[in-house]
Amino acid sequence: MRKYIALVLALILMLGLVGCKEKTVNIDFPFEVGDVETIELYRYAGAPVSAEKKVIDAEETIKDLYDRFEGLTLKLKETEETTGGKITSFRFNLSDGTTYELIYVCYGVKSGKLKSSTGNFEYFTSADIGSYWNDIDLEAVSVEESELPK
Repeated sequence: MRKYIALVLALILMLGLVGCKEKTVNIDFPFEVGDVETIELYRYAGAPVSAEKKVIDAEETIKDLYDRFEGLTLKLKETEETTGGKITSFRFNLSDGTTYELIYVCYGVKSGKLKSSTGNFEYFTSADIGSYWNDIDLEAVSVEESELPK
C-alpha cells in the first residue's frame, strides 16, 4: 500500500511540474520579408537624447534580421523594469507605407523585454537582441527623441 501511495504522489508531482512549464511564443509578423523596404535601427543607453540610428536597405540584411526575429523564442513572463538600460528599437518600413515597430529593453546580460505597440505584445526574452546593433556594419547618426519608436 505504501508503494502505491508513493507512486501516486510521484505521478501527481510530475504532472504538476509539467504544468508549470513556461509558455513560449514566436513572433509571427503580419507581413512578408519581401514587403520590407527598409529597417531603421535605433539605440540609446539611459536617456533618449543620446539616440543613434542605422538604416538598412540591403535585401540580404533585411532578410537576415527578419529571420532572426521570426526564429526567436519568447516567454510569457513578468520582468522587473529597471531604469538606465539599453534600448534597441526596430522600425520596419513596409512597401504599403505602413510601419511595424519592435522595442527591446535590456535589463541585464541576455535578459530583457521585447514589445511592440503595432504587434500588440510584450514578451520576455533571453536572446541578445541588443547585439543586432553591433552586427549591422553601417554608420550610425544622431536622431531626435521624437523620431524614436514608441
